[in-house]
Amino acid sequence: MIPLIVVLFSADFPICTAPNYTGYPSVGYGQDQYYVFWIDQRQYPNMSIYGARVTTDGTVLDPNGVELYTDSAGYRCSAAFDGTNFLVITRNHC
Repeated sequence: MIPLIVVLFSADFPICTAPNYTGYPSVGYGQDQYYVFWIDQRQYPNMSIYGARVTTDGTVLDPNGVELYTDSAGYRCSAAFDGTNFLVITRNHC
């Protein structure tokens, strides 16, 4: 297990400690909180995109994340915020 850790403050803290591979995080900020998205293999061999909300004081609101997409997510994900919605994309791993 490799914990997903994102540095937003002076100290590291885990966002996800689920088993199997987690990586390639993408972090965005909107609606007064951070949104962290990553590639996750807890449903191996499928690769998924998970996301979690994190408050500005470092409280993880979605421990181990929320599954957003499962099939053949690629090696990286990127997120963008338009002021209302986040768009998360990945390259299909086919």
